[in-house]
Amino acid sequence: MVHPLSNYHINEQRFKANFDALSKIGATAEGGVNRPALSEADLAARNWLRERIETAGLEYTCDSAGNQAATLRAHREGEPHFLLGSHLDTVPEGGCFDGALGILAALEVLQTIQEAGYSPSVNFEAVNFTDEEGTHIGLLGSRALTGKLSPNDLLHPNLGIDAFDTGLSRLGLTREGILSAFRDPKTIAGYLELHIEQGPILAENGDEIGIVTGIIGIHRSKLCFVGKADHAGTTPLLKRRDAGRAASAFAAHAWETVQREFMDCVFNVGNMRFEPGIFNVVPAVVTLDLELRSPQVERLSILHERLLHLAHQEAKAAQTQITVTIAEEIAPAYMNTAVQSALQECAHAESRKYRLMPSGAGHDAQSFAHICPSGMIFIPSQAGTSHSSKEFSRWQDCVNGANLLLQAAIKLAVVKPFSDK
Repeated sequence: MVHPLSNYHINEQRFKANFDALSKIGATAEGGVNRPALSEADLAARNWLRERIETAGLEYTCDSAGNQAATLRAHREGEPHFLLGSHLDTVPEGGCFDGALGILAALEVLQTIQEAGYSPSVNFEAVNFTDEEGTHIGLLGSRALTGKLSPNDLLHPNLGIDAFDTGLSRLGLTREGILSAFRDPKTIAGYLELHIEQGPILAENGDEIGIVTGIIGIHRSKLCFVGKADHAGTTPLLKRRDAGRAASAFAAHAWETVQREFMDCVFNVGNMRFEPGIFNVVPAVVTLDLELRSPQVERLSILHERLLHLAHQEAKAAQTQITVTIAEEIAPAYMNTAVQSALQECAHAESRKYRLMPSGAGHDAQSFAHICPSGMIFIPSQAGTSHSSKEFSRWQDCVNGANLLLQAAIKLAVVKPFSDK
């Protein structure tokens, strides 16, 4: 029997109006958005979201990790929560679609069900997770909610502890409070997320929908090469303990190593900071930010060990020392096969051309994959561009994704709620 809600679709006009309004918060002259987590722009977006939730007549809450939620209550008390989530924060000088699309679509799903006069059998939540992008700590909010953060994780934020504490204070949060945001997994029935692909595959192949099979694992570390400052004009090259030489040689040879031995993985040197950073002084210290990604835990570990060995080799060749600090470790996650099947059925019912595909980017969904049935929907990113002001998805694709999120939520949590994980 087809559920009556299966005939419903989101309100496209309201969806677009909300998207346009949100895009103005932190807007840049280039047409993108600069809304890093815990910034003034992030706070403004959060205030805007709260107003939209309360205006819609939905229940608003914000936990001790700063995760904001709109809740549509079940017709009975004590029922589990089915989460639809994403994030409002962006990378510096980012785009309008990354994260924001998923939040606004989730809000539309709740409003559509509410306006249909239907009291669901589970509590539906549309959640804005704190710092998905990792301005300070990647997937901070979703990891806090699912118990995947430790006190030690909060001691090494990417911009330093002072900037982190300042940002938390801006939002009325504390490091101690973040750890108390954990929820009992038994209270979470499932998780769905809509997101732009952030790559070219869907657009290049003419697909309307991507159904995510798994999310790549991420390993981030800081490599600190320590040499000796000397006069750059009077110190012979062979007598230098040049930290810049060691770091630069590592970056170049790491590229060659990954390309040759780890074609299934990717790596990135996101930053190199030279000290004292002066034209005529041999670098005494260079700190390098290294990120590794792989869909397999074993390969991620092997890649990490291989590149650390290479880093020590280059440090020795340049007569320098090296220290390594692990910044973040996020394990690969696999999306629930039953959820993937349900998404395929809904895409077929909506006459959408889809493909099964992995995600090369991290998402909040991977925090939930180990505790509840989880899934992700991708829509095409034109030219594959993301984390840029040129990020763009056609609006019809956005609407298609939001309607698929609605139908999947109905199928998974309304018609046949999960009884196990």
